[in-house]
Amino acid sequence: MITGIIRSSPGELELAGKTLVTKGDLKSGMRLLIKSAREYERQGRVLDAARIYRYIGDLILSADPQALKDARPFLLKSAYYYLDLLEREIELEEPNLELFDEFCSNILRIFEILGENNKFEKYAREFAIIYKSIGDIQMRRHDIQKAIESYETAYRYHKTIHNSSGISEVGTILVDLYGKGAEIFISEKEYQKAGDTFFKLAFIVKDVFGYDDHFMELMENAGRNYEKAGKEWYAYGDLYYAAKAFLKAEYSYLLAGNSERTELIGLDTAKMLYQLAGEYRKKGFMKELGDTLVMLAQSLFALDKLLEGLKTYKELINEAEVTLEHRYRIRKALLFYLAAKERSRNYLEFVEQMEFYAKREAYAQAIDLAELIFETRFPEIKKGLQKVEGFSPE
Repeated sequence: MITGIIRSSPGELELAGKTLVTKGDLKSGMRLLIKSAREYERQGRVLDAARIYRYIGDLILSADPQALKDARPFLLKSAYYYLDLLEREIELEEPNLELFDEFCSNILRIFEILGENNKFEKYAREFAIIYKSIGDIQMRRHDIQKAIESYETAYRYHKTIHNSSGISEVGTILVDLYGKGAEIFISEKEYQKAGDTFFKLAFIVKDVFGYDDHFMELMENAGRNYEKAGKEWYAYGDLYYAAKAFLKAEYSYLLAGNSERTELIGLDTAKMLYQLAGEYRKKGFMKELGDTLVMLAQSLFALDKLLEGLKTYKELINEAEVTLEHRYRIRKALLFYLAAKERSRNYLEFVEQMEFYAKREAYAQAIDLAELIFETRFPEIKKGLQKVEGFSPE
């Protein structure tokens, strides 16, 4: 069967290889994927070669997590191709920031998988400096939104390697920009954006002062603006977006320590989500039902109704397809609940690390991080999740 496609294009080889892997013929599929990657190399299609070599390495590790030695050459080849692509992108007058982020993410993730801590730290530091420079350029061009996005990425990379000087430098810039941005959004009655900005600002301030009054006051502001956004969506008759905004308000108030507003908003949010879930169920909209049940479980967690939230999560498992993203969102909500309950800066730091993985769709790593916390500090929560997800013998 393989001999019939030897002269095929790299794209055809890739498709055939992935088809064989899907059917369970890993060995033959890998052989075709390697041929595909080499053909992409021969044609100078570096991005495709990098992508396939990364895929092959991940495939080896998914089949056997202990086979790092076998996966290593493919992952390294991918990393160095991504570095080559990154250098080319930097030289452009207008680099594509979306591509740029993809290259950086892949490089760091590969060195993290390989345990190359020195290289991980080296490149994270370099990427943070590059993104800071891009932010400075965008500021000079008065493109504030792109500047903020670049500074946020620089800040995230500094935090990843705990670079205190970089965190302080970029954090100061972001606090100023967020503060000005929030004022503008409020004056223009863009309450959703104002809420997002206050929420982000709170997390930056948390890095400086910890989980204190400064952080809680900003979360209170976030909650008020999300609440206004939710009321606007509700007035428009859009129950889904109203519930999404109110859920954000609920968690903002929770983190602000405002139990009264958390309960009032949370009860209304839960009612909306129950109603939406019923409508989606009747119409057979299973994807929308799954998303709504996750949000309902999250709302119940914030109301200190963990058992009800887990039961709702169980409904999702019984009725719709559960994705890694769903499992991540459930655990993230539980960590927010625990952070608010204990006023723990550390738990919020773990949430940010989970978000770092989730942004790259590495949901399994985000889930593992949450599991580690539950196992060491909250075994009853881990037991509850295992029982709901079917991994518990009980």
